[in-house]
Amino acid sequence: MQISWGKPKIYVKKIGSNTTWSLVPTPVEDSTQLNTEQGERLEAKIEGGENEDVRVKRSSYELVFQVRKVKGRKAPIASVDGVVTDEYQVMVQPEDPECPGFSIDKASVNVVETFTTADGAMWEYHFNVLKPDSGEMVKWGTVTVTGDTPSIEVDADD
Repeated sequence: MQISWGKPKIYVKKIGSNTTWSLVPTPVEDSTQLNTEQGERLEAKIEGGENEDVRVKRSSYELVFQVRKVKGRKAPIASVDGVVTDEYQVMVQPEDPECPGFSIDKASVNVVETFTTADGAMWEYHFNVLKPDSGEMVKWGTVTVTGDTPSIEVDADD
């Protein structure tokens, strides 16, 4: 493979002391998405309607995926009426681990529980990316896993 598609592995870790990474059960097909909302566009107009300058604020990001509720499976991240009180780190490793994956150092999480007769019951996780202590909000690179611990080698050109 040459691109980051296919069945990803998603690792989550509650931010705080003495927490470990957990591998999320395989998401529902085609449900894993990193959504980017382009930052607000600011225009400095002059008479006649032309732009003298344009500036765009930083983008915001949200990682979304669904996990099917099945017999005996516990929620990967516990919530009460969709609210998760802790913040989380998350790493996504594509099916081909040599292709670009990404890491999110800090995110608030909420859960939407859904049900249809076609798909059954699901947890839909929304990771709203927050400003990390340093660096980009979404760090792209090669995600490797040693034992149960993922790490990322960030791309030099990002």
